[in-house]
Amino acid sequence: MEYNTNQRDLKSDIDAAKKNVVNGTQQDFRGLHESNNSEIRPDTPLTHFHSFFYDLVTWKYPRASGVIFTSLLSTIFAFRFINVMRYIFKAAYLLLGSVAALEYAGKPLGYKGVVSQMRPRRYYTIPRENLESIFEEIHDFLNFVVVEFQRVVFVENLFTTVASFVASFFGYFLIKYLPFWSLAFLGTILVFTGPYVYINNQEQIDAQINHYSDIANMKLNEARGVTEQYAGEYATRARQTATQLTEKVQNYANRRASADHSAAPTVNPHSFPAAPTQEPISVPQYQEQYPDQYQEYQEHRAPILA
Repeated sequence: MEYNTNQRDLKSDIDAAKKNVVNGTQQDFRGLHESNNSEIRPDTPLTHFHSFFYDLVTWKYPRASGVIFTSLLSTIFAFRFINVMRYIFKAAYLLLGSVAALEYAGKPLGYKGVVSQMRPRRYYTIPRENLESIFEEIHDFLNFVVVEFQRVVFVENLFTTVASFVASFFGYFLIKYLPFWSLAFLGTILVFTGPYVYINNQEQIDAQINHYSDIANMKLNEARGVTEQYAGEYATRARQTATQLTEKVQNYANRRASADHSAAPTVNPHSFPAAPTQEPISVPQYQEQYPDQYQEYQEHRAPILA
């Protein structure tokens, strides 16, 4: 009797534990679905996907996050090691072959058919409200992607932009050596572990980041000071060199001008005939004013013309 009582108590405890796990998981999924985005950024209206993914990767609802995390990893491994499409086609041909064989087997016996008798009077259709809700979710998800991309590009949060840069940079090089499924596997692990580790150790991580930022700024200031010092020295040397070159060029130009001036020939003004001081006159006037000179000119000119 005591053994049976203990066994019933153990069974009831196990059932209670299962019920608590199921209820807790349902509550976590309900809370994840009803996440409020006002806690993330109350001054900007965001879609519920912002709060959904924030609560998901920060493990605010651990059971829901654990189930989704495990499901994603299982899906990645399933598509990597199992030919999923092959099994989908296999399930399709087994289903269609079975119903066709059952329907055909009842025809010779005069029955209407096993599958035909199971046929519903009205086929199931997707309600319009469901499609509208699905399209609304797709619309919200696309807006979530667009808004997050803009927030990263326009550096709303420097840490997020730098993290995205590092992820894309390493992804660019790793895709050459690793298959896509391994990158998806590593990315999923980082997405679900990085924010959780940061939030639970935020003070220590921020302190280390500030410490290394101060060290980097100090080194940068030192490098800037050394650079300015060397730049000043090289600028002074450049000015001195330019001044010396300018003086040399001027001296060379002065020496060249002096040499050209000394080498130029001197001109004697008496070597040239005197310039006329009277107005020119015509031949008849000259003949009238100077008849003797004109006669002498004609006498000298005659042999030359002859």
